[in-house]
Amino acid sequence: MTSNPSFAPAPPPTGPSLSAPATGLASAPALQVHLDPCPDGPFVLTVRGDIDLATAPALEPHLSRASADGPALVLDLTGVSFLGCVGMAMFDAAANRVRRRRATLTTAVQPHVRHMLHLAGLDATLACCDTVAEAVAATNDHTRT
Repeated sequence: MTSNPSFAPAPPPTGPSLSAPATGLASAPALQVHLDPCPDGPFVLTVRGDIDLATAPALEPHLSRASADGPALVLDLTGVSFLGCVGMAMFDAAANRVRRRRATLTTAVQPHVRHMLHLAGLDATLACCDTVAEAVAATNDHTRT
């Protein structure tokens, strides 16, 4: 990965998969974040669980790091059960970081998350696909042109 001098990267994850408990609500599902660099393709940042005010601090450093480097990024949000405003703001900021580098960010989302992105007007900023395979293919097609 290349370095962006205007960005101070978050500390690297301690393992290939992180599980951050949602603070504040014991019954809320843990947020799981996993970053996979695909050979000759985009990074895939997989997120599972609720993205809200309690879990966003666990996601933010990984999203920042993934969107600051690499040729392209796919956000796998197919396992996201709830997307709050703080998550939408983080994804908008990530899309802006990626766009400034002239790279591509594509998302794989469930219909309820796509609807939330649409209501916030972020579907104009974030390309949404139904599956990770479609998002990777769309990203690869875009980086070739």
